[in-house]
Amino acid sequence: MKKYFWLVIILVIAAGYLIFNRSKTAEYAELSTDRPVRGNPEASVVLVEFSDFQCPACGAAQSVVKEVLDKYSDKIRFEYHHFPLTSIHRYAYRAAEAAECAGDQKKFWEYHDLLFENQNSLQPSDLEQYAEKVGLDAELWRDCLDTHAKKYAVEKDISQARIQGLNSTPTFLLNGQKVSDWRNLPQLVQALVEPLVPFQNSALAPENVQ
Repeated sequence: MKKYFWLVIILVIAAGYLIFNRSKTAEYAELSTDRPVRGNPEASVVLVEFSDFQCPACGAAQSVVKEVLDKYSDKIRFEYHHFPLTSIHRYAYRAAEAAECAGDQKKFWEYHDLLFENQNSLQPSDLEQYAEKVGLDAELWRDCLDTHAKKYAVEKDISQARIQGLNSTPTFLLNGQKVSDWRNLPQLVQALVEPLVPFQNSALAPENVQ
């Protein structure tokens, strides 16, 4: 009986994994694929974040994202999408544009990290300091920012967030499925990347069942 019991459990988990992994919605398919990426660009497991550089919860979520990327960088594709909540975060939109301008010089992620590390200091003079700190060509970066050259990229992300029905940040999509609690991301990603791993060290592993 025990063998049949565990066979059923394993089959259920495997089925759930396949359904989740294949359930990319039509809306998800419409997301831009030209966004900044960390991890493996070719990975089948895709984690998307809609975020706001001035949002405290978004800042808190970065440690969880880092944990996931540190462990599964070769197995997941992580995309960052802008969703500045301008009604409550005065500096978020310009920070998003500034990060995109940094991306023109291949420094998006360095600039992104600095913005989240300094969420209480996102005024124009602060953005200038971060550009210098990551080694940008200040004149090129400033011209990009002052002419709003990246407004379209930011607006496109915002539009896609609204199409998804999103209204808060951070919001994560894992293979097209909205994650209800970002603190569970490590476990959810593990379930996709290594669906049977929980049995190896779990107190519920077959050898531990009497």
